[in-house]
Amino acid sequence: MVNHALNGWRTRVERARRYGIGAELRFRVRGEREWQEGVMENISISGLLMRTGRSLEPNTLIEMRFVLPIELNGECAAEVMCRGSVVRSSGEPIPDGYATVAARIEHFRFLRQVHREELTN
Repeated sequence: MVNHALNGWRTRVERARRYGIGAELRFRVRGEREWQEGVMENISISGLLMRTGRSLEPNTLIEMRFVLPIELNGECAAEVMCRGSVVRSSGEPIPDGYATVAARIEHFRFLRQVHREELTN
C-alpha cells in the first residue's frame, strides 16, 4: 500500500501485485536501434523493475521485449513487446555492474506464443 497526501487528507492506494520473475529482457531507448540486455526482477500490470548495465534517466521513453515463462489456463508462454517510460533509476551502475531501473508499462502486445521446448533450450 502507498500513502498519498491530497489537500491535507491522507489516502491509501493499493499497489499492483508484483510477481518475481528473474527473466532476461531486452530494451532500448525509443529511437535507438540497438537493444540492451537486462534482467527483469519483478513485473506487475503497471510496470516492471529491471537490473541493467546502463543507467536511464526518469521519463526516458523505452521499448522492452521479453518472454513471460509461465503458462496460464494451459496456454503457452508468450513473447511480449512493451512501450513505457522510466519512473526511477538507481543512477550509475553500482559495484556489481548493475543499475536498477523501474519502468511504467504504457502499452504492450503479444508477439508470439512460446512453446515449452523453446523455454528449456
